Amino acid sequence: MARIMVVGSGPAGLAGALHLAANHQEVILVEKEERIGGSPRIYNCKAVDECRRCGACLVAERVYQVNCNPLIQVMTGCSITAVRRNNNGFQVELGGVPGAVSINVQGIILATGFDLLDPGIRGEMGYRRLKRVVTAREMEEKLMNAPGEWEEELGLMPRVAIIRCLGSRENSRGVPYCSRFCCLYSEKLGRLLVDRIPGATVDIFSMDSQRYHPVCATGDMGPVTYIRGIPSRVDRSHDQTLIVKYEDSARSIVRQGRYDWVVLCPAVLPSHSSQKIGDMLGIARDRWGFIDSVDGSTNREGVFAAGCCTGPKTILESLGSGQTAAGLLLTYLSSA
Repeated sequence: MARIMVVGSGPAGLAGALHLAANHQEVILVEKEERIGGSPRIYNCKAVDECRRCGACLVAERVYQVNCNPLIQVMTGCSITAVRRNNNGFQVELGGVPGAVSINVQGIILATGFDLLDPGIRGEMGYRRLKRVVTAREMEEKLMNAPGEWEEELGLMPRVAIIRCLGSRENSRGVPYCSRFCCLYSEKLGRLLVDRIPGATVDIFSMDSQRYHPVCATGDMGPVTYIRGIPSRVDRSHDQTLIVKYEDSARSIVRQGRYDWVVLCPAVLPSHSSQKIGDMLGIARDRWGFIDSVDGSTNREGVFAAGCCTGPKTILESLGSGQTAAGLLLTYLSSA
């Protein structure tokens, strides 16, 4: 039985740890946060009249399975401070736990997730300047509250603008690549808001619609309007209404809309923890800073990568990616 370390407990890390344990390997699952589950931990199920395949329930299910598996040791609130090769694999030093902990493992899976662009660098969009301009993650957290709480906060029949692509495909003040999953995610979030809040209306702004996975976008979207155009500014009127100014690409004219809430979908970035651990191990990164991996392998023997640390992925893709990386690691161990 090999001892393997999985770094990160989002969808990819959970799937990788479970696949290894199912193949009788001892797993050390390391998570810097106090709870496992990664970013989807705060995502609401997007089912309305049918399952919309958002994957949130699958992550919750795998969190439960990991916590119940005797072959998986979960270590939360800690991170890797040093790692070096030895004769049997790697010696990993962990910080954040009582005293320094040193663990020897035969293989490593990096599943360190992603960071998000700070919307505050785009002051014209109103984040931190205007109270009701929030990120999609913050809106998810509001919807996690008891129904009476978020109903009172969001108000009666709210008008909501969801702005995709904030900083995506933008060289000057963002990143040149597409964050990929925002299109499908914003559709599901918009439909959920309309379903939960009677009388709510949602407008979704974007450059265009990147449908990487049309099979995930099932069902009738209902009263959600799509506007092709990226807003240039968000301000507040005298009655506290949010004014969103944008160019209507279809008509090549400048327009403005009035909303109660503006929800920003910031660009996906390589995580700081991925870069830090990658540098310790000498892991190659692509031109954007993500771990350079096509199928889960890396340029370092015995080290594999999964999930969004290799580039933007949906929850379902990340789950598959974690299992693939675990399979490659098992093959590596059997041939070592």
